[in-house]
Amino acid sequence: MNTKKSIFKLVLAIAFTGLTIAGCKKEETPPQTPTTVTQPTPDGSTSQQTQKAKDQNNFDSECNRAMDDAINAMQDCSQTRDVQAICNMTIDTSMASVGKITLTYTGNDCLNLTSRTGSIVVQLPYNGIVTTWTTLGAKAIITFNNYKVTRLSDNKSLTFNGSHSIKNVNGGGIVQLLLGNTIVHQVRANMVITFDDGTTRTWMVAKTRTFTHALGLITNTIAGDTTFGSYSHAAVWGTNRLGQPFTVDIPTAISYYMAGSVCLYRPMPGVVVSYTTAFTLTTTYGVDIFGTVMTSGCPYGYKFNWVDINNAPQQVVLPY
Repeated sequence: MNTKKSIFKLVLAIAFTGLTIAGCKKEETPPQTPTTVTQPTPDGSTSQQTQKAKDQNNFDSECNRAMDDAINAMQDCSQTRDVQAICNMTIDTSMASVGKITLTYTGNDCLNLTSRTGSIVVQLPYNGIVTTWTTLGAKAIITFNNYKVTRLSDNKSLTFNGSHSIKNVNGGGIVQLLLGNTIVHQVRANMVITFDDGTTRTWMVAKTRTFTHALGLITNTIAGDTTFGSYSHAAVWGTNRLGQPFTVDIPTAISYYMAGSVCLYRPMPGVVVSYTTAFTLTTTYGVDIFGTVMTSGCPYGYKFNWVDINNAPQQVVLPY
């Protein structure tokens, strides 16, 4: 628990600072060739809906984690030495003078929960000088090169290729946050996702991450911020591993504590709805073991509901 808290503190202490100028060795891996996989017909079964819910949850959590790593790399020299102590991850800042930093992953994280390989390249605007991350409207482009995350508990993996654009909408960093200001990051992405069964899909992302501080707790609130088709809070859209076009709408924003003493990184009550041509999957975060939304204390996990092919309502509850 102490190790876990120290990692969270490290993330928050450096997540909003400027650009570093230090050096490490850069390694990049060429994109993988997509594998064609025959998928089963969508049937509304528990196994298929559970897989879709897990895919979306894993995609969201690993994207957030990677974005935090990338932002952490944009900091001053003394803190960079601390960041490079993160297990099996090195930072190449040899091109930081032109706004480019590369993160390379080569194995297990410090908690031995996942194994990560591949690289992430961060690029800040450069026009003779680098626009630092805390500047009002600063935008970082984060490119994923075969960034593969494998859960060690079940050997399931996701591989990311493509790019994220993160905009510091109102500028500022941790100092401004602690003084009571709100920090807003706007995220746009075009990602190619390769699942553990070899299925390759393209997903688009449009989200806003809002950071607030109160009573010693720093909260990150995630909302879909785009109108896509008939959905007014669209956050992700594309094609799932079953070959179904989908849109994820967030009618109720998802929040979790990033720093403090309680419930770190456990999403509080919020709702995400995944619409497909065959089935609608509603995921509710911040529930107890029975699927009841919690109004106090640390939540157990999330539940998802759908109506199966026989018009029977179904529900599954999973832990975080």
